[in-house]
Amino acid sequence: SVEINASPIRDSNADVTGVVLVFHDVTELRGLARKMSYQATHDSLTGLINRREFDNRINQSLENSRNTNAQHTLCYMDLDNFKVVNDTSGHIAGDELLKQLTIKLRMELREADTLARLGGDEFGILFENCSIDTAYELAETIRKVVEDFRFVWDNTSFRIGSSIGLVLITADSGTLTDVLSSADSACYVA
Repeated sequence: SVEINASPIRDSNADVTGVVLVFHDVTELRGLARKMSYQATHDSLTGLINRREFDNRINQSLENSRNTNAQHTLCYMDLDNFKVVNDTSGHIAGDELLKQLTIKLRMELREADTLARLGGDEFGILFENCSIDTAYELAETIRKVVEDFRFVWDNTSFRIGSSIGLVLITADSGTLTDVLSSADSACYVA
């Protein structure tokens, strides 16, 4: 990447007689800026977007719903029995499980969907332009992927499950806090 500054050279009559061009190589600076931006919006372990960026995207969906009456669905997922992996095999094993599971989850999502790691063993999925019925089917597919996933570490096989809560995002959904609270409650009930 190159940044260019140009300045005219003028004679005594203020006529332009030439130009001075200064080129700066800003490749490294722009690369660092991109890296910092990525790190600020993504989870370092899984490469998924983080909670802060996910909140921004939910806010955009709320605004979109208010402006166009579009429907979106928020999926809140908590992994069941994940603590068993961390407690018996350590956090390195738990981290590896999350990386492997993230790959499997990404394969099941539509291109418009957003998968985020919200914390420890919590994930969020924003199904854009998606009715609650379609989201239910997608969430059931996700639940089955997690249920069928087998994680092997040091010759020990682990099974995990998931609890999933779904909340429809419409023009009447309220605030980000309202939507997240409803999704968390739905996940807790599940």
